[in-house]
Amino acid sequence: MTRLRSSLLLALVTLALLGACSSDSGEDVEAVGVDEIRTRSASAMADVDSVLFTIELEGADVFIDDAGLIGFRTAEGRFAAPSSADAVVSVVALGLATEVGAVAIDGEVWITNPLSGDWEPAPESLTFDPTQLFDPEVGFSRLLSDGLINPTLVSPSPDPEGRYQLTADVEPERVRALTGGLVDDVDNVDLWIDATSNQLVEVTFDVGTDAGGTSWTLLLRDYGTAVSINEPDLS
Repeated sequence: MTRLRSSLLLALVTLALLGACSSDSGEDVEAVGVDEIRTRSASAMADVDSVLFTIELEGADVFIDDAGLIGFRTAEGRFAAPSSADAVVSVVALGLATEVGAVAIDGEVWITNPLSGDWEPAPESLTFDPTQLFDPEVGFSRLLSDGLINPTLVSPSPDPEGRYQLTADVEPERVRALTGGLVDDVDNVDLWIDATSNQLVEVTFDVGTDAGGTSWTLLLRDYGTAVSINEPDLS
């Protein structure tokens, strides 16, 4: 009996040592800290060639024009590096729900006329430019590298979908870039980062305005998808 107990004890010790060696040879995802996650994600987002994105709003109107006539609701879009994006934007114009096409290339923006559907240069009063989300100076990569104030890791391990969740405060100019130039009045954001690719997959935040509160959700998916974006035919 004594010999059997000794053999069992030896086996348990051996398994423990093997487990320790296994942990040392591979990375324990639960031990990754918030700064390491943030740094890795900033690098991954700086290398994005293309991605599909969705922007969703709920609550009070946020307008994409200075006159306050065109209220933004959702956008389904694509980004191609270095600075091209297109999107179908759902809006409410003069009380009517409609869709507007938008193309942004190297700082120039075109939209479809809500009435005729024809492409035309966007008026200067229209501020929505989704390429700002991925701009190396003001977009996601820069936000992750040095734009998060007091970032906190919500859980030390990924969620059931394999994502880390960070929460942090941000400065107004950072939020303006995150919303394509539409909003600059929010203090806190939540970010979900894929634990394997280090790519950003979701961003949420709430905005308070004179008209009430608005909840924003930005979703990113299908990184590396072939995307070709061209100037629209104005003829």
